[in-house]
Amino acid sequence: MSAASSNIAGMRLILSVVLIMTIGLNGPARAEPVSKTLVLIDTGFDTSIEMISKSVTFESCIMDWNMCPNSKTIQEGAGAATISSSMLFAPGISHGTQMASIVTLTNPFQKLVLIRLVAYNSRGVRMPVYETSLIEAFQWISAKRQELNIGSVAMAQGHHFLPQAKNYCPSSPKLEELIMDLKLDDIPVFFPAGNAGDKTRIDWPACIPASIAVGAIDAKGQIANYSNYDRTLIDFYAPGTTSALLPGGRKTTATGTSVSSVLAASYWMKVQREKPELKLSEISQLFRSTGPIIFDSKFRFGRKMDPDAALNLLSSISIP
Repeated sequence: MSAASSNIAGMRLILSVVLIMTIGLNGPARAEPVSKTLVLIDTGFDTSIEMISKSVTFESCIMDWNMCPNSKTIQEGAGAATISSSMLFAPGISHGTQMASIVTLTNPFQKLVLIRLVAYNSRGVRMPVYETSLIEAFQWISAKRQELNIGSVAMAQGHHFLPQAKNYCPSSPKLEELIMDLKLDDIPVFFPAGNAGDKTRIDWPACIPASIAVGAIDAKGQIANYSNYDRTLIDFYAPGTTSALLPGGRKTTATGTSVSSVLAASYWMKVQREKPELKLSEISQLFRSTGPIIFDSKFRFGRKMDPDAALNLLSSISIP
């Protein structure tokens, strides 16, 4: 993955630590951690990679084009989100495989639901993605949330075709409604802030307030220069560079807020697995209570997610 996010063209081209401690002490006892699934929405995935295939519980393809493996716009079941061997090296198509590998490398126990949203034609050219198919994908997720035991959603995609205005986030009432509905059911939706280096606006759909927008941290532990910034809309920061796998299984280093968004989702799911009784707002406050404030070179600031500190706090207040 390059430092620039893959764009999604829309139809317009297109709580406190005390609270956590209370829940830790009084939450219901359980013998084994309950593992919920993480939904990844992306370009497609090389499920022949063993690490990824072992983590996948379900696949789906939802597109604007008749280019799912069954030559239709919708497909469910094994192979639906898998990219064909002839397309493994099409420009940009490796993005989904990289994101799935990052999740499995970060959290080997995490189960995945894969959704392929991006179509590529026979010449390996990426086709536009419209808002309609993204809405369909979230409608599908909403309908399948209980059946597939969905715990969170991450889509490491976005676009930066935004107006120069105070209220710059494009309006998408139906999508916003779907994301809010998931949030109210304690299912967070993670999006990347984007890599344009814009310090006043973040990508759509990360700018949708009900979502969790994630920015990138550089090697110095600061907010990365390329990471878009909006103090009121970015929720958390996570590392922007990590190891990943390309289609075929070759190792690479991935960089960008796409990386940050799937790492954030992975961190969240680790906490959720250990304490499935925690609500979305409680997990969010846990990360806010345990993560440090970080800055960029201009003293813009945000909250880093520290999964080790969060898990250590939970461990220290749990009663066997």
